[in-house]
Amino acid sequence: MRGAKRMTLMKTKRLLTLAATLVALCGGAATAAAQDHDDPNAITARVHGTFVDQAGGLGVLAGDLTVVRFEVRSGAVMAIGAIVGALADSAGNVLGAVDQELALPIANVASTCNQLRMDLGAADVEVLKTPVRFDPEVAGFDSRDGTTPKALAVLCAAGTLLRDSHTSDALAAALNQVTAAMAAK
Repeated sequence: MRGAKRMTLMKTKRLLTLAATLVALCGGAATAAAQDHDDPNAITARVHGTFVDQAGGLGVLAGDLTVVRFEVRSGAVMAIGAIVGALADSAGNVLGAVDQELALPIANVASTCNQLRMDLGAADVEVLKTPVRFDPEVAGFDSRDGTTPKALAVLCAAGTLLRDSHTSDALAAALNQVTAAMAAK
């Protein structure tokens, strides 16, 4: 039993080291920007996924997601965005840089005139010809540290829509108005 605990601890330490390496390889500045809300024109999230690698170990994907639009698929609202990150196997070998579109289901959307927050659901997605299981995450936008957001009116309207009953199509349309307003320069 003691040996099994030691192996689990070693694997956990290796995964933590690998995650730190991936953050550095993905561009620490981009990660910091997403986490510190330095890009006031985007809905962002830090995403994490796992997969079983060729050695039977647990590989990881770490990256940043920038949501570009929302769609309704099979009745569910999906956040569609660009993920930039890296895929690495259980030994820490980087298998490749990731830069592709990702669709994740959303739930629990909340909006004020200054903030937008939503839960991103778990999903199975093929990345670099590898089936990856993405963990649930939180995506959002927060303008409290900056000036009045260009998206003020649509953020307020989204908040009003969320307080009332709404359809998936209405929610996707309101969120697309927010992303368009934030992207407008």
